[in-house]
Amino acid sequence: MRGATDCARRLKLLFSSLRSKLGKVARPPATDPITQMILGVLSRDTPEARAAEGLGRLRTMVVDYNELRVIPPIELADLLSDFADARLKCEDISRALNRVFALEHTLSLDRLTRLPRKDVLAYLERIDGLEPYTRGRVLLLGLRQHAVPLDEAMWALARRERIVDGRCPLDEAQRFLERQIAEEDALEFFALFRKHAWNEMGPAVRKRAVARIISVPPDRTSRNMLQMVAASAAAIAGDDLVAHVAESDLAEPDPAAEARAGALAPADDLAPSARRHASRTASKSAARATGSDARRGRGVGEGAPARARTRAARPAARVAPGHGKSGKLRTGRPTRRGGARPRRI
Repeated sequence: MRGATDCARRLKLLFSSLRSKLGKVARPPATDPITQMILGVLSRDTPEARAAEGLGRLRTMVVDYNELRVIPPIELADLLSDFADARLKCEDISRALNRVFALEHTLSLDRLTRLPRKDVLAYLERIDGLEPYTRGRVLLLGLRQHAVPLDEAMWALARRERIVDGRCPLDEAQRFLERQIAEEDALEFFALFRKHAWNEMGPAVRKRAVARIISVPPDRTSRNMLQMVAASAAAIAGDDLVAHVAESDLAEPDPAAEARAGALAPADDLAPSARRHASRTASKSAARATGSDARRGRGVGEGAPARARTRAARPAARVAPGHGKSGKLRTGRPTRRGGARPRRI
């Protein structure tokens, strides 16, 4: 970060002044990571007390977080209608909960406490709906690891006081503060600086006069939706073909069905062994069908004799006028393509 030395010096002075000015402040309680994840989404542009009140509303309508996960975001937004960006926040909460459930098969992040910090950071970046502030909050208050999360008021004040570079993004600013503040002082600094930031920048945050903190929205473009549908259809078709190949080892092969399956199956969705087996089966089926049809005087997949099929494949003849022996003009005589001269009868 540019000007890191001067920013670090101003940061130490600010921290010591906050300690002497505010004294001991109430620190936010450390709870489970899922609770902190929801609180982080709600509190990125809202004071802590109001975010806790919103979480209490959500808990009154569900038994546990798993039930909260399956409720449509539009219904959650009705419950939090007085929150700013309620619909967006409810979508982020739903996306994050569903992503955790897809990765863990349960709504718990306790497994992260046994992982190295690098793996924890990579894991949290994979969760949809989370931004740097919420990820830092999960680290600090949910997993008891070193982090200095910055919400909208804190980020605005940090740039105004020039303890971070005004042009650096939020995740870079948080990493810089983590390097400058010791791990044992991180929670104290978070509580002091958050209280001071909301006293100074609270009105500006409510007026949307500061830089916003939002998550990466889901890609709802038609192209992305069609790609998702096509991928799902290809996966289903691949599973059906794998099941068909497995059954063909026990049942008597059907040449026509195997040829159709070999022609229509998406080879990229099969395992290498299944692709080789399906290719060999389709080739043998096509060869058997070709030999049997040739012996009957038919082409592959055709029901008519070879002579009739050849005649039908010829180009249509054009009708040209001709002259008979009587000298009268005669029409309706077919001639070869290319405008051959009519012959006399």
